[in-house]
Amino acid sequence: MRSSLATAWFGWLGGQPAFRIHAKGRPEHDWRVIDVLASDRRDLASRWPRPFWPGTCIAWTAAVIAVGWDFAESVLCEQRIAPASRAHPVEVPGGRIHAASRPGSPTASEVLAHECGHTWQALRLGLLYWPAGAVFTLWREGPHWWNWFENEASAVGQFGGIVTGSLHPRLARTLSE
Repeated sequence: MRSSLATAWFGWLGGQPAFRIHAKGRPEHDWRVIDVLASDRRDLASRWPRPFWPGTCIAWTAAVIAVGWDFAESVLCEQRIAPASRAHPVEVPGGRIHAASRPGSPTASEVLAHECGHTWQALRLGLLYWPAGAVFTLWREGPHWWNWFENEASAVGQFGGIVTGSLHPRLARTLSE
């Protein structure tokens, strides 16, 4: 009940999603549809205080991920070149978003797959998701027990593509430019 209220509240606060995506955790059988809400406050160049807003992607609930418009555009550009699908989802290679064996930065689609892993955690943990996320996200991925939250999100998250017809008009304009 509280999770659905939080999802409704974030939907009201964030307005129309930038797009919707197919997402699941590896242990799940069925795909879920997640709203990806974009905000100028989360753009990398935002003047809002760090580390809470600029350049962040946050899975708020099992059905809502918040990103910046710049990140949403990056996902859209990547998906135009190499679209994900439920048959061929994007996953985090090697199960770690910042693995030492992976040179360079992760793609926006890989980061979104990681966030899909967090939506699965939110589904599974219910009300414990926010306190667990608040505590364990601070330590990021790593080899220790306290890294389990971030490690698990990268290991299980699957991004199955953008839902057809769900593109926000602001992003649709960038396609025509």
